[in-house]
Amino acid sequence: MKSRIIYCLNFLWTCGIAFSFPICFGWVFLDITGHSKGYSYNLGSEKDISIMFGFIELLIWIVLSLPSNLYVFQKTMKKGKLYLLIPIAIYVTLAIICICLTGGWSAYFKGIFNI
Repeated sequence: MKSRIIYCLNFLWTCGIAFSFPICFGWVFLDITGHSKGYSYNLGSEKDISIMFGFIELLIWIVLSLPSNLYVFQKTMKKGKLYLLIPIAIYVTLAIICICLTGGWSAYFKGIFNI
């Protein structure tokens, strides 16, 4: 019973991480590339600080997401390799839902990659 509760809590945390993944990815990507204030703004001397913040944000995101993801995928893998497709599909679905709720694919690509 205790292991099911731990698995359920880790799964819920993984779902939260999956839903916020596009936003976190965009935020970290823009900071690391030095475009944290947008593509039309020249950061100048603030670019080094933006890159440093990007790496710190990336480390924080990895520390918050990796343990629960590994736990969920490892426990699911013990049931069989076919069951591993379920959390992967949920992860991808939640990330796509987040992108659709924040304005769609075109707005996401325009905001993050300036395409």
